[in-house]
Amino acid sequence: MFYEGPDIVVTSEHFIILGPYPVRYRLDDVREPYIVQHGRGSRFRSAQEIRARYGARDVRLFSTTNATTFGHVRRALIRALEHRAARRG
Repeated sequence: MFYEGPDIVVTSEHFIILGPYPVRYRLDDVREPYIVQHGRGSRFRSAQEIRARYGARDVRLFSTTNATTFGHVRRALIRALEHRAARRG
């Protein structure tokens, strides 16, 4: 287990979105993750997203305005993907 929160779980096998609609992404199929930032410079807190290729689709894995939570989830995904790559050798 790399991260477990109220909305997201990151394991060595899956990135799991718990709600509002549960979705489970196999990490073997997650490719090219990247970050998107929305609302930069506005008076509201900017939202940050983690997106990636999943099969032939571009998917949003996670989105939040909480910078601390975003950092935890981002690092968990990085560690999980590195772990998967090391196991494949």
